[in-house]
Amino acid sequence: FEKNQRKMQQMRKKFFQFISGFFGGPALYDSNNIKPAHYHMNITDYHFDALLDVFQASLLELGVHPDATKDAIAACGKIRKDVTTGCTVRMELAAKNMEKGKDGLFKRMGGEEGIAQFMDRVYDLIQVDNRIKSWFSGKNYQAIKEGQRVYLTELLGGPKIYKGKDLVEIHKGMGLSDYEFDCFLGNCEKAMSGLGIEDETIDEAIVSMEPVRNALMNRAQGLAAHSKMVDGQSIMERFGGEMNVESVVEMMYSGCLGDPRVRFYFEVNKDKIQGIKHKMTQLMVGAFGGPVTYDDSKMRQIHYNMNITDYHFDAVLENFWCAAELMEISNAVISDAVEVLGKVRQMVTAGCTVRLEIARKKCESQGTDGLYESLGGQQGLQTFIDKLYETLAVDERIKHYFSGSKVDAIKKSQGDYLAVMFGAPIQYDGRPLDRIHTVMSISDFEFDAFLACCATALRAVGADATNVDECVVLLETARRDVLINRRPHDVKKTQEAASAKSVYERLGGEMGVTNMVETMYNQALEDTRIRSFFEKNKAKVTTIKKKMAQFMGGIFGGPVTYDTNDLRPMHYGMNVSDYHFDAILDIIRGVLKESGAKPKDITDALLILQPVRADVTTGFTVRMEMARKNVEKGKDQMFKRLGGSEGITTLMDQFFNIGTTDVRIKEFLLKDKDRIKAGMTVYIVEMLGGPKAYKGKELGELHQNLGVNDYHFDAFLADFGRALLGAGHQDALIDEVMVSLEPVRADVLGRSRDVTDAAVMKDGKPLIERYGGDMNLETVVESMYDKLVEDPRVRYHFEKAKAKQRQIRRKMYQYLSGAF
Repeated sequence: FEKNQRKMQQMRKKFFQFISGFFGGPALYDSNNIKPAHYHMNITDYHFDALLDVFQASLLELGVHPDATKDAIAACGKIRKDVTTGCTVRMELAAKNMEKGKDGLFKRMGGEEGIAQFMDRVYDLIQVDNRIKSWFSGKNYQAIKEGQRVYLTELLGGPKIYKGKDLVEIHKGMGLSDYEFDCFLGNCEKAMSGLGIEDETIDEAIVSMEPVRNALMNRAQGLAAHSKMVDGQSIMERFGGEMNVESVVEMMYSGCLGDPRVRFYFEVNKDKIQGIKHKMTQLMVGAFGGPVTYDDSKMRQIHYNMNITDYHFDAVLENFWCAAELMEISNAVISDAVEVLGKVRQMVTAGCTVRLEIARKKCESQGTDGLYESLGGQQGLQTFIDKLYETLAVDERIKHYFSGSKVDAIKKSQGDYLAVMFGAPIQYDGRPLDRIHTVMSISDFEFDAFLACCATALRAVGADATNVDECVVLLETARRDVLINRRPHDVKKTQEAASAKSVYERLGGEMGVTNMVETMYNQALEDTRIRSFFEKNKAKVTTIKKKMAQFMGGIFGGPVTYDTNDLRPMHYGMNVSDYHFDAILDIIRGVLKESGAKPKDITDALLILQPVRADVTTGFTVRMEMARKNVEKGKDQMFKRLGGSEGITTLMDQFFNIGTTDVRIKEFLLKDKDRIKAGMTVYIVEMLGGPKAYKGKELGELHQNLGVNDYHFDAFLADFGRALLGAGHQDALIDEVMVSLEPVRADVLGRSRDVTDAAVMKDGKPLIERYGGDMNLETVVESMYDKLVEDPRVRYHFEKAKAKQRQIRRKMYQYLSGAF
């Protein structure tokens, strides 16, 4: 930043123009210029982090709200790659060359004679450099120069001839900073450039000199070098010790598994997960000032081929921050911890940055024609597409996108698109990617899985590492269009859900669930709405209780010992309706409340049980719906199939033979058997499609003081069903009869058939009043609809034209207003 006044004024102006547009103001700067402008400036992550520190301090000093400051820093972090990539790539390539040995570098520097000339030129520049020349005034200039020449000769690959003092000892107490060392390196770079040394050699020389920085400034090195001390305490001590770090790693890992941005990298074999968590804990403990037990020298190599970008690294840091917050670590400590963890960024992301940048530059300079030929032309690409679809078909993460009747058409269209992308001389005539994927809600995780399948397929058909990288770079350009519906990820919500105890644990584990089932069953036996389903012999009752406890324990998050596939077939013929299922839920709610369970735990338990409804009630729903459809066509045919009035009269004889021996209802039938039988026969003949001959009282009036309830009515239906079965009638006809008789229940029990009777009354007030009136309900409907449009589970059904949405909202409000 230390330039002449005119240059500094230009830089300030460009800074303002860039930030204005980047933060949502007028776009005055072309962001495409960022990477080329910084490519050769040797800006590392260390420098970029320093810039963010200064920017953050400036915002806070000006009184900008902390949340706005945090958002601004996060936004600026997105340009890190454009600013640092040039330095990262050049330095990484130089480091790779250095790994082969420094002999070549020493020769390209001109040997001892060339290094001597280089040092002469460096010190010529130092003498006129006002920034650092004062460091050499009053000292033996020539002796310093000669000592550095000997030291650098050895450092740059020459003979080991340096016999002087250790660098730390020489520079102790001098107070050198990064600024002076950067000035020195800048002069070295100028000197080498002036001597005509090639850029690649200059980069290697700078890479060789860079490790000297810490020694000159007497800095600690390795993981512990970055730990920040506050009031004499390390981050580790302020964090609360190793156990807290371990807990944060556990929570963070769970969060990453639920974060579509990075899930791809954390969803690994279960056997490896504990090992990864352990290493992450070791890394953090060492970096935070605790015992160093993690060898970070292999970190770069481990992550080199993993395609981890700054986007992924920042997502992991966000998960770390959120996990630490949930552990109630202070924001100041978390901020220091995140700053320290940021120091390993380059080791984790360098491999991806370098490989993809090299591939990108090659594609830009040479085009994709060479790639097309390297992949084997049209035949080679077709072989790749075939192998890709074989790979996709068995990938559990994304295979559902590549199956079904249209898979061949998808393969053809995608094959053409990829062929054009990889340089084939053909034309893609399909729809644009964003239009194809606009309703698919594909996540980063799924896109990363697709990239991995592509890389696997490419390697399987013989593509080399360079070609694979080039293809990945090209495929990466499609991410934005494919993820057209990418939604913001709520890290905190995901981690809270992942770290929360299961309902099974919150209800008291096995004993708590078993006790709940025991109490529920006993209450069900007393509840007239569902008593008929639970009244069994003792052996059967014991078996049912055991199975219910096993089932609920499993779906509440405990051990799974019940096969849920048995649920639907077991209940299919049991005539369990939504009314009965709601009664069960009502009893469970009451049992949990009486046991002292927290309101949230009760709500969560009932929410888990709600999806079970379909398995339990589907059999009844389907059979009754089919019967209802038949009945809607008219009851004439049903009446005939029952044998007309004569057949129904015989049926009533059979029913009374059964009913008068059924302890549940015989008391109602034996009081005046002949009169009741005659009246019921005439009524039921009419109900089932016969002549309208019933002249008796209304059913409500007849049953008003008899104490008949659901239990008795269910017994009546069950006995009537047995009579029908005994008469040899088919199941479909029996269902039609049941559908015809079911509406009688409300009349016999003195209930209204109106939906508004479903309103729950408490303290003499209906639900609508307790809700706060129509206005509150209208607001709730509006808010609920907005959420439904965003929920991928049901979005398809609610994403309509605006006029249609208003109509649906109005009808939902009208229905709920009446029902409440």
